[in-house]
Amino acid sequence: MRQIMRFATLALTLTVALGVSGCSRFGSDSGLNPLGWFRSGSSQPTTLEPRGGWVTQDQDYRPLVPQILSASFEPINEGKLLIVTGFAPVKGWYDLEIKTERVQPAKQLRPDDDGILRLVLVGSPPLPGSPEAAMRANPQVDRLNVALPISNVQLSRLRGIEVRSATGGVSLRP
Repeated sequence: MRQIMRFATLALTLTVALGVSGCSRFGSDSGLNPLGWFRSGSSQPTTLEPRGGWVTQDQDYRPLVPQILSASFEPINEGKLLIVTGFAPVKGWYDLEIKTERVQPAKQLRPDDDGILRLVLVGSPPLPGSPEAAMRANPQVDRLNVALPISNVQLSRLRGIEVRSATGGVSLRP
Protein backbone atom coordinates (compact mmCIF):
# COMPACT_ATOMS: atom_id res chain seq x y z
CA MET A 1 0.00 0.00 0.00
CA ARG A 2 2.86 2.33 0.82
CA GLN A 3 4.34 1.79 -2.63
CA ILE A 4 1.04 2.67 -4.31
CA MET A 5 0.87 5.90 -2.25
CA ARG A 6 4.40 6.86 -3.33
CA PHE A 7 3.56 6.19 -6.95
CA ALA A 8 0.29 8.20 -6.73
CA THR A 9 2.08 11.10 -4.99
CA LEU A 10 4.86 11.10 -7.56
CA ALA A 11 2.36 10.97 -10.46
CA LEU A 12 0.30 13.82 -8.96
CA THR A 13 3.43 15.94 -8.36
CA LEU A 14 4.65 15.43 -11.94
CA THR A 15 1.21 16.23 -13.36
CA VAL A 16 0.97 19.49 -11.39
CA ALA A 17 4.57 20.47 -12.33
CA LEU A 18 3.92 19.83 -16.02
CA GLY A 19 0.61 21.68 -15.86
CA VAL A 20 2.11 24.78 -14.23
CA SER A 21 5.13 24.82 -16.54
CA GLY A 22 2.79 24.43 -19.52
CA CYS A 23 1.11 27.75 -18.72
CA SER A 24 4.11 29.69 -19.92
CA ARG A 25 4.04 28.08 -23.36
CA PHE A 26 0.91 30.03 -24.29
CA GLY A 27 2.88 33.29 -24.33
CA SER A 28 2.94 36.31 -22.10
CA ASP A 29 -0.20 37.78 -23.65
CA SER A 30 -2.28 34.71 -22.84
CA GLY A 31 -4.85 34.88 -20.09
CA LEU A 32 -3.87 31.35 -19.07
CA ASN A 33 -0.37 32.42 -18.01
CA PRO A 34 -0.40 33.28 -14.29
CA LEU A 35 2.89 35.20 -14.65
CA GLY A 36 1.13 37.86 -16.72
CA TRP A 37 -2.01 38.32 -14.59
CA PHE A 38 -0.81 41.39 -12.67
CA ARG A 39 1.32 43.12 -15.32
CA SER A 40 0.35 46.21 -17.22
CA GLY A 41 0.65 46.52 -21.04
CA SER A 42 3.62 45.26 -23.00
CA SER A 43 6.64 47.52 -23.41
CA GLN A 44 7.52 45.96 -26.78
CA PRO A 45 6.35 47.58 -30.02
CA THR A 46 3.29 46.01 -31.59
CA THR A 47 4.47 46.50 -35.19
CA LEU A 48 7.64 46.27 -37.25
CA GLU A 49 6.69 49.33 -39.30
CA PRO A 50 9.26 52.14 -38.93
CA ARG A 51 8.19 55.44 -37.43
CA GLY A 52 6.71 57.56 -40.16
CA GLY A 53 5.80 54.47 -42.21
CA TRP A 54 7.43 52.81 -45.18
CA VAL A 55 8.61 54.82 -48.16
CA THR A 56 6.35 53.91 -51.05
CA GLN A 57 7.09 54.11 -54.74
CA ASP A 58 4.96 57.22 -55.20
CA GLN A 59 6.99 58.98 -52.46
CA ASP A 60 10.29 58.36 -54.28
CA TYR A 61 11.48 61.79 -55.40
CA ARG A 62 14.61 60.71 -57.26
CA PRO A 63 14.72 62.26 -60.74
CA LEU A 64 15.05 60.33 -63.97
CA VAL A 65 18.61 59.75 -65.16
CA PRO A 66 19.28 62.22 -68.01
CA GLN A 67 20.11 59.71 -70.77
CA ILE A 68 20.10 55.98 -71.53
CA LEU A 69 22.99 54.79 -73.70
CA SER A 70 22.04 51.11 -74.04
CA ALA A 71 20.02 48.23 -72.65
CA SER A 72 20.60 44.50 -73.03
CA PHE A 73 19.85 41.10 -71.53
CA GLU A 74 22.31 38.67 -69.97
CA PRO A 75 21.18 35.10 -69.23
CA ILE A 76 21.04 33.93 -65.63
CA ASN A 77 19.84 30.63 -64.15
CA GLU A 78 16.35 31.84 -63.24
CA GLY A 79 15.71 34.11 -66.23
CA LYS A 80 17.49 37.15 -67.63
CA LEU A 81 19.33 40.12 -66.22
CA LEU A 82 18.28 43.45 -67.73
CA ILE A 83 21.36 45.70 -67.85
CA VAL A 84 20.77 49.39 -68.54
CA THR A 85 23.64 51.83 -69.12
CA GLY A 86 22.87 55.48 -68.55
CA PHE A 87 24.78 58.74 -68.64
CA ALA A 88 24.61 62.00 -66.72
CA PRO A 89 26.45 65.21 -67.64
CA VAL A 90 28.14 65.44 -64.23
CA LYS A 91 29.83 62.89 -61.98
CA GLY A 92 28.51 61.78 -58.62
CA TRP A 93 25.13 60.22 -59.38
CA TYR A 94 24.22 57.57 -56.79
CA ASP A 95 21.34 55.39 -55.55
CA LEU A 96 20.42 54.31 -59.08
CA GLU A 97 17.49 51.96 -59.65
CA ILE A 98 15.32 50.55 -62.39
CA LYS A 99 11.73 50.63 -61.17
CA THR A 100 8.28 50.25 -62.64
CA GLU A 101 6.64 53.33 -64.07
CA ARG A 102 3.36 52.69 -62.30
CA VAL A 103 3.01 51.67 -58.67
CA GLN A 104 3.06 47.90 -58.17
CA PRO A 105 3.43 45.51 -55.25
CA ALA A 106 7.01 45.10 -54.04
CA LYS A 107 9.31 42.88 -56.13
CA GLN A 108 6.63 42.28 -58.78
CA LEU A 109 6.97 43.20 -62.44
CA ARG A 110 3.54 43.22 -64.04
CA PRO A 111 3.11 44.43 -67.60
CA ASP A 112 0.43 46.87 -68.67
CA ASP A 113 -2.67 45.58 -70.48
CA ASP A 114 -0.81 45.61 -73.82
CA GLY A 115 1.90 43.24 -72.46
CA ILE A 116 4.61 45.91 -72.29
CA LEU A 117 6.53 46.35 -69.04
CA ARG A 118 7.28 50.05 -68.61
CA LEU A 119 10.29 50.89 -66.46
CA VAL A 120 12.11 54.09 -65.53
CA LEU A 121 15.77 54.66 -64.63
CA VAL A 122 16.03 56.90 -61.58
CA GLY A 123 18.88 58.09 -59.39
CA SER A 124 20.07 60.82 -57.07
CA PRO A 125 22.26 63.56 -58.55
CA PRO A 126 25.18 64.99 -56.59
CA LEU A 127 24.34 67.70 -54.10
CA PRO A 128 24.43 71.24 -55.50
CA GLY A 129 27.70 72.93 -54.62
CA SER A 130 29.54 69.65 -54.09
CA PRO A 131 32.80 69.02 -55.98
CA GLU A 132 31.14 66.22 -57.99
CA ALA A 133 28.44 68.57 -59.26
CA ALA A 134 31.13 70.73 -60.91
CA MET A 135 32.95 67.80 -62.58
CA ARG A 136 31.94 67.11 -66.19
CA ALA A 137 31.38 63.43 -66.96
CA ASN A 138 33.07 61.55 -69.80
CA PRO A 139 30.68 59.23 -71.76
CA GLN A 140 33.46 56.65 -72.30
CA VAL A 141 34.32 56.32 -68.62
CA ASP A 142 31.52 57.66 -66.43
CA ARG A 143 28.69 55.33 -67.36
CA LEU A 144 25.90 54.49 -64.95
CA ASN A 145 25.23 50.74 -65.01
CA VAL A 146 22.14 49.30 -63.35
CA ALA A 147 20.76 45.75 -63.48
CA LEU A 148 17.37 44.21 -62.80
CA PRO A 149 16.81 40.43 -62.63
CA ILE A 150 13.65 39.21 -64.37
CA SER A 151 12.53 35.64 -63.76
CA ASN A 152 11.38 33.24 -66.47
CA VAL A 153 7.84 33.40 -65.06
CA GLN A 154 7.80 37.19 -65.34
CA LEU A 155 9.36 37.06 -68.83
CA SER A 156 6.63 34.68 -70.02
CA ARG A 157 4.02 37.40 -69.40
CA LEU A 158 5.90 40.11 -71.34
CA ARG A 159 5.60 41.11 -74.98
CA GLY A 160 8.24 43.83 -74.60
CA ILE A 161 10.08 46.11 -72.19
CA GLU A 162 10.43 49.89 -72.38
CA VAL A 163 12.94 51.72 -70.21
CA ARG A 164 12.54 55.50 -70.03
CA SER A 165 14.98 58.25 -69.00
CA ALA A 166 14.60 62.02 -68.82
CA THR A 167 15.40 62.54 -72.52
CA GLY A 168 14.25 59.33 -74.18
CA GLY A 169 14.18 55.60 -73.78
CA VAL A 170 14.81 52.18 -75.27
CA SER A 171 12.62 49.20 -76.16
CA LEU A 172 13.55 45.52 -75.89
CA ARG A 173 11.94 42.20 -76.63
CA PRO A 174 12.54 39.47 -74.05
